[in-house]
Amino acid sequence: MTVILTREPPDNAELASRLRDRVAAIVELPCIRTESLADAGELAEELASLTADDWLMVTSRHGADAVGRCGSVVAAIAAVGDATAACLRAHGLSVAFQPTAPSGERLARELPLRPGVVLLARSDRALPDLPAILRDRGFRVREVVAYRTVAAASGDVERVRRSLETSGNAVALLFHSPSAVEGMFSVIDASLIARASIYVAGPSTMRAVRDRLGANADVSFIAEEVAHVTRR
Repeated sequence: MTVILTREPPDNAELASRLRDRVAAIVELPCIRTESLADAGELAEELASLTADDWLMVTSRHGADAVGRCGSVVAAIAAVGDATAACLRAHGLSVAFQPTAPSGERLARELPLRPGVVLLARSDRALPDLPAILRDRGFRVREVVAYRTVAAASGDVERVRRSLETSGNAVALLFHSPSAVEGMFSVIDASLIARASIYVAGPSTMRAVRDRLGANADVSFIAEEVAHVTRR
């Protein structure tokens, strides 16, 4: 089996390490890229407005970097996983909470109640699932863009195309976001992608694939233990 990973290499590091002994080849084709904000003024203002009764929720290394560049934070900080928490600490910020498993859904469901607001510092393409869970639990939620996500594939596209053409049924494609799906389909024909075994993290990414390949497309959820080994 050839496994194609569609996130940026640092996000795949531990997952790739675990897979390397069990598959024939790993191909990394990042299908998204992140960009810093040209003007972080709004982010800085939102962070400065937080009080000790509030939560700041950070769901990626990129968000942690953006927050860290703005300076100190008074609010308690919740990080989605070990990599995000480590990045926050590298900027001198303390992490008050991490969920039992590094996923946005688990973070939203396990976040301890506090009397203030929850500020989500995330991508401009972040999905609505996480804030919806928080609001259902009674939290007051604000959102601010911390960085931008661009759906665009970079790397050896031809190698991926050849793998799908010659051994499609022995190729696994892993998608962790709708943006990655968009990036892949922008450079590879849908008819080729449909030959692969497709695995996705989350229902929104599942919908993104089926919107492209049809409602009956053979798409499976990534097993929880595999999806989470990157510790986002």
